[in-house]
Amino acid sequence: MRDPSVQLAAFARTLRRLRRERDLSQEALADRSGISAKHIGEIERANKEPGITTVMKLSDGLELPLSEFFAHVDERREAVTSLA
Repeated sequence: MRDPSVQLAAFARTLRRLRRERDLSQEALADRSGISAKHIGEIERANKEPGITTVMKLSDGLELPLSEFFAHVDERREAVTSLA
């Protein structure tokens, strides 16, 4: 079984990287996704595990298909687990 903390950390790092690549602040992504900037910050610090609706809104806010978003998460997770 996969360690959920590794998965959450991979998700958090991926979200932050994709947001920054698009030159978006947490506030700008909040406006685009309908998720509060505070909640985005908690997710990016891996303090909150987002539900599927939140993930879909974040993906829309990043203007990235959900499948592509998760492909980035998988790449990050694989990189982390290969180092262990």
